[in-house]
Amino acid sequence: MSEDNNDDIEALEKEILEELKRPQGRRILVCPVCGSTGVTYYMGLKTGYQYQCKSCNYVGPLVLEKEC
Repeated sequence: MSEDNNDDIEALEKEILEELKRPQGRRILVCPVCGSTGVTYYMGLKTGYQYQCKSCNYVGPLVLEKEC
């Protein structure tokens, strides 16, 4: 590899490490249907994670995460 590629890779690694060092905010689950934050874990194990929204009764594997 050329010297430029090595420099690019090192710069990218440094940027990733800096991002990982930043403090993470609290994350909340958001329903993809109604936007409510009243989402809880519903099932797991063989079916994978399932979530249920208390507002609209959505049940499914897809939820959004919002960082506050």
